[in-house]
Amino acid sequence: MLTTATDAPKYRFDFLKYRYFWLVVSIIYFAVGAAAYYAKGGFSYHIDFTGGAQVRIAFDKPANIGDVRKSISAGGWKDAVIQSVGTSNRSFLITVSSQEPDTEVHIISALHAGIPGNSMRVENIQLVGAEAGKDTARNAVIAVLISLVVLLLYIGLRFEFRFGLGAIVALVHDILAVMVFVLLAGEPISLHVLASILAVLGYSMNDTVVIFARIRENLVKSKGVSEYDLFNLSINQTLRRTLLTSIATALSVLAIVVLGGETLRGLSVVMLAGIIVGTYSSIYIASSATLVIKPKN
Repeated sequence: MLTTATDAPKYRFDFLKYRYFWLVVSIIYFAVGAAAYYAKGGFSYHIDFTGGAQVRIAFDKPANIGDVRKSISAGGWKDAVIQSVGTSNRSFLITVSSQEPDTEVHIISALHAGIPGNSMRVENIQLVGAEAGKDTARNAVIAVLISLVVLLLYIGLRFEFRFGLGAIVALVHDILAVMVFVLLAGEPISLHVLASILAVLGYSMNDTVVIFARIRENLVKSKGVSEYDLFNLSINQTLRRTLLTSIATALSVLAIVVLGGETLRGLSVVMLAGIIVGTYSSIYIASSATLVIKPKN
């Protein structure tokens, strides 16, 4: 047990030595995201938020996605999003901004005109009104804000308030980092993407709590030792658990990325990026931010 300042703890990796370097990396990453946001004119949104129709079409014979895109564009939907489902080139998800009840009829007519001789059928159609989209967007923002407040209170009550602030800094970092990834990847923001972001917050918080618990334990039993050394020691002591958990979770999500198809693509890809971001932030952001915030004497 360490009792004096001369009993400096020994640890293998000096993570916090490079905290300013990684802070600069995060800043550069966010600057790239800001530039991309300006260049692209903002995020693209799924019909969950904007309102519109998503129709799943199944052809009897394989079809070229380029021909499907040309047919839909000729039908008047220049901004339609076309996605191939599966590997047979027979099923396609067609997302358009139209909210008319007979949208699928017009889509079928456009496809018949552009791809003659290939019978097709509508497997599924999802209609979302503009008002419903606005309500969904508002509820999504409220859900994220409530999550941040509850997590702040939880960490503040379980540890110290400065640990809560450090955790919130890391969570805000994670949200922004994942949103930049979504923007750069061209993934439309949907309810699936929102669900994955909330899941990433929970994952990142769990990892942060494990490190914070070890920090608190070391602070109690190692009086007189610098917080810099104790924070580094705690990160090293939990490193194996952090890496094993992250790798195991990433492999599970990777299986969904490969085998889940287009329906789960947004959720799985964003979660995979979020696992990387959450692991990084629990080490370099949450701990570094907490170290900067001095405790009240």
